[in-house]
Order: sequence, then structure tokens, then C-alpha cells
Amino acid sequence: MFVGTPFAGIATGSQWLPAGVAMVGQLLPPGAAGTLVRSAAYFGGAGGGTSLVVLSAWALAGLILWFVGPRLRRTTTPDTGTPVEAA
Repeated sequence: MFVGTPFAGIATGSQWLPAGVAMVGQLLPPGAAGTLVRSAAYFGGAGGGTSLVVLSAWALAGLILWFVGPRLRRTTTPDTGTPVEAA
């Protein structure tokens, strides 16, 4: 949040930020969401495809972590095969 929000360029647009900062900002959710909202509100959705792909990738990554995360904590003991919580 401390990196994504300033690098998003929502108040002025990413064009006013330095090139490297603007690129990183548009790959983070706040920047992609701001660009998608701006393109939908002012330009009829034109130019919002990349932002939609970025937000979809973040959502997919979150869903994958949601389902995989609990399974990563479970381990089995070699002798009994019963689940034991990892420390």
C-alpha cells in the first residue's frame, strides 16, 4: 500500500510519473484499478484492456494462494501418516 498508492498516479495520471515508477505503479492493483476506472469513465473503456489483465492476474494469484495456502501448512509424519500442524 505504501508503494502502490504513490506509484499509481491516480490523481494525475501515470504519464506524469517517471518512466520506471509509472511502469511499476501500473503493474500493482491501485494503479491498474485507477487506469481501468479512468478509461471506463472518460474513454468508453478504450485502453483499459491491459489494466483488466493485470487485475485479473492479481485476482487469480490471490485465489491460488487462498486454496494452496492451507495445504502448505499441513505435513504428515513419516511413521503414522497423520496430519500434524507445522511449527
